Amino acid sequence: RFEKANIDHDGWDTHQRNFNILRDHRLPVFDQAYSALCQDLDSRGMLEDTVVAVLSEFGRTPKINSKPGGGRDHWSRAYTAVVAGGGTAAGRVVGRTTPDGGDVRETPISPKDMQATLYHLLGYDSQMTMPDRNGQPPPIAGTGSLRPELLS
Repeated sequence: RFEKANIDHDGWDTHQRNFNILRDHRLPVFDQAYSALCQDLDSRGMLEDTVVAVLSEFGRTPKINSKPGGGRDHWSRAYTAVVAGGGTAAGRVVGRTTPDGGDVRETPISPKDMQATLYHLLGYDSQMTMPDRNGQPPPIAGTGSLRPELLS
């Protein structure tokens, strides 16, 4: 059994004790909170106008490391995002990885594509520019492109 201080410290960065932390602590809370938020927004008629997105800048290694209890390290070649509401396609799974989850096999969507698509859903043109600290006007979503397969 883990002490509460250990669990709070580890957060989602499961380099160690991946399975116990996720199974016993993080995922049940996430599942309950995310589904409750979406259900609440839907029951109030607000989900169609609200984007609920959960994503990060990387995924996790397909192989378990040798740290205590087994963990998974950072992995940039494949990751998962979950989006609901706001014009996204309900119940749709987009893309596929190799069986071990290590590489994208079908329909790659980059973080910049996600950014462009989320800006679109929020009513912004992803090609809109904003001056950076050097005064250059890059597009707010960089080289990202709107991904219609994510939309309803």
